[in-house]
Amino acid sequence: MVAGFSRARLIAGVLGLALLAGCAESPPEQLGREDRAAAVPRFELHMPEQVWQRTDVRLGDPGVEDPVTLVPEADGMVRIDLTGEQMADYLVALDHNAHGGISADDPELATAVYDLVARAIDTLPPPAPGQPAPSIVVPATVLSPA
Repeated sequence: MVAGFSRARLIAGVLGLALLAGCAESPPEQLGREDRAAAVPRFELHMPEQVWQRTDVRLGDPGVEDPVTLVPEADGMVRIDLTGEQMADYLVALDHNAHGGISADDPELATAVYDLVARAIDTLPPPAPGQPAPSIVVPATVLSPA
């Protein structure tokens, strides 16, 4: 009886942790996208600064540590240079927030950005030496009107 009680507590604990983590309903292509992004040496993202700030989070913490560069551009846009591994981390953050359930942050915006970034990554040619960094533009139109 004691062993059964311990097993039941273990199962309940695992289920509780799964609920707290958000158990994302990731698209089946997600892992392939992460691998594909990680294989590219560098990416350029162009987006409104507030889109970056609102989508680069996972469970309340920043999703990408130390982007290579974050450069202001015209009209409130920023250029974010990321390594391929950082882009894979950003995809994880976007996926979590777009498909993550109860712990997701700003799911509507994250879904719009995820869809744009995923489409760009899905159409990338295999990386070649000397190839320029892929540029992904996230327009201000992804923001809901105030």
